[in-house]
Amino acid sequence: MGEPARKAVPLPPLPDGRGRSLRPDAVRAVRDRVMGTEVLAAGLTPADAAAVLGWLREVERVFTRFAPDSDTRRVSAAHGRPVRVAPMFTEVLAAACDLQRRTGGIFDPFLGADMVELGYDRDFPEISVGTVPETADGPPGPAAPAAPRVEIDHDRRLVALSPGLAVDLGGFVKGWSVQQAADGLRRRGVRRGLIDAGGDLVAWRSPGDPPWRIGVAHPLRATPADTLALAGTAAVATSSVTRRTWRDRAGRAAHHVLDPRTRRPAESDCLQATVLATDLATAEVAATCLVVLGTRTGPRLVAELDPAAAWLTIDRDGRVRRSSGLDDYRAEAPPNDDAT
Repeated sequence: MGEPARKAVPLPPLPDGRGRSLRPDAVRAVRDRVMGTEVLAAGLTPADAAAVLGWLREVERVFTRFAPDSDTRRVSAAHGRPVRVAPMFTEVLAAACDLQRRTGGIFDPFLGADMVELGYDRDFPEISVGTVPETADGPPGPAAPAAPRVEIDHDRRLVALSPGLAVDLGGFVKGWSVQQAADGLRRRGVRRGLIDAGGDLVAWRSPGDPPWRIGVAHPLRATPADTLALAGTAAVATSSVTRRTWRDRAGRAAHHVLDPRTRRPAESDCLQATVLATDLATAEVAATCLVVLGTRTGPRLVAELDPAAAWLTIDRDGRVRRSSGLDDYRAEAPPNDDAT
């Protein structure tokens, strides 16, 4: 992959918070549906929250797999021809390719055709509860080129892929865009906020502010697996095989976390993984790798990817495991329990 020097992504169009203390009535929580999930912006002024949602909608427009005019669809359907894309597309794709290399391919941003083949070819709420239709409107079926080609020209904003490759940046671009929004607000002096996109979030606060509290749902129990009072600034990402499930074209159970080695839904012992880090896109990748590799080998890759990351996993028996670094992200000591 040949790449010229990268250009910086333009900052999200977020207003200047000016670092002022805000009256309680000037701050509220705003919810909306963006990127196929519910987004919560909390602790922000209405103007800041609206700007965050506007930014996320623009990212969705560029990266969605479900609109024929998105950069993702145009690049995937170009049969190897260079396609002019938005500046953010080259930046995000290059970052994803770097993490693909660093994870030895366990994170793969080119599983779009495999997702379509499994029937995930439209926004998830539109997928039937039963078996998906035999035809799909999307990129061609998966192909495995002997030497996949990914060419990114940042200066001319061009991307070319080998025929058969189809981009799916999914949770990675969601994490990247939420992190960009949070970083933009913090640089503008906004001292406290939380942006949560379907359970993947960035939260920050001033030292004197009360901590943000989040619950980690347990996929097999009604009670949470953990409750975290977050210390300082934290990015939290969760990957689960129990959330987005459907029946594939053969009638088999499917979910959206694919194992690049089999190009099928992951089948490790890990049902769900939550990762805490300082960057949400990296946390997204780490959580995915834990689900793909399982609770035995996954933690080693996470430690190599980000030594400061912490994690919590839940296996198929419902057992909760926590990394030793999890308490570094807590503002308060956890209650005693027997889950570890």
